[in-house]
Amino acid sequence: MKKLILLLSISSAVLVTSCNMASDADYEAMAKDMCDCVNKSSTGISDDMKNAIIQSEKDGTDMEKAMTAVLMKDLEKGMADAQAMQELGTEMQSCSKDLEKKYDQVYTSESEDEVIKKILNALKAKDGCEFTYAIMKMGAKEMKK
Repeated sequence: MKKLILLLSISSAVLVTSCNMASDADYEAMAKDMCDCVNKSSTGISDDMKNAIIQSEKDGTDMEKAMTAVLMKDLEKGMADAQAMQELGTEMQSCSKDLEKKYDQVYTSESEDEVIKKILNALKAKDGCEFTYAIMKMGAKEMKK
């Protein structure tokens, strides 16, 4: 049995390693908390950038190219977005620690891949969590490389 730990960052998303067995309600609650954290931490990112990331995930296109296109469209705005994306990563580390504490007593015997899949499915179903879903999905893909 593994402890369910929440590790978030802009480049990787891991819900791993996870007596309270995780239920669907736990995954729903974790997804909501992750979404709230990302939404709170990403206010400095322009809607254009968020929409490019969301659309890239939906289309299955290269997210880095989509982000670069937004950055190049307006260099000043692009630099602000790049800075805000870096800040998102930093803020997410702090938020991750809080979520780890909150879900410290939730366990699962499921594989890391299954845990990530359940969290992603819960995020995908939540209104207002499209950006969180897109970056978490991107992070999950990066983990598999």
